[in-house]
Amino acid sequence: MRKWAWVIVMAAGLQVTAWGQKVVSWDLLAVPYSTTPEGLYAPQFPSWLDSYKNQEVVLQGYLVPVDVATKQYALSRYAFSSCFFCGNAAPNTVVELVFKDQPDHLVTDQFVVIKGILVFNDKDPYRLFFIIQQAEFYG
Repeated sequence: MRKWAWVIVMAAGLQVTAWGQKVVSWDLLAVPYSTTPEGLYAPQFPSWLDSYKNQEVVLQGYLVPVDVATKQYALSRYAFSSCFFCGNAAPNTVVELVFKDQPDHLVTDQFVVIKGILVFNDKDPYRLFFIIQQAEFYG
């Protein structure tokens, strides 16, 4: 049985690689960070993460609103009641979404798979550590 499980995992990996997307796990995005004297967060991106920078990736998580009026959303590792914005998780557990085409209706806590370009943000302390640009629903 183990042999077949390994074959399935490898086939899935090859399929994703063939399409050009890199599947990203939340553990991979759990980068270290510090707090500035002003109380803002400053991420430290390890060099081994460079192969994901500005690359098309796939990430799954929960939709959480940042500002519903301006249609700003984030993707969270955890549902809204446990996410970073509620004070129960770290800032490296949310990713800012910049949609390719703004969806009409988004549902808070909806579990989704997102595809887009992964951008590292170490310049603007008022934005999230990671931003997925050209985001779109995948699968």
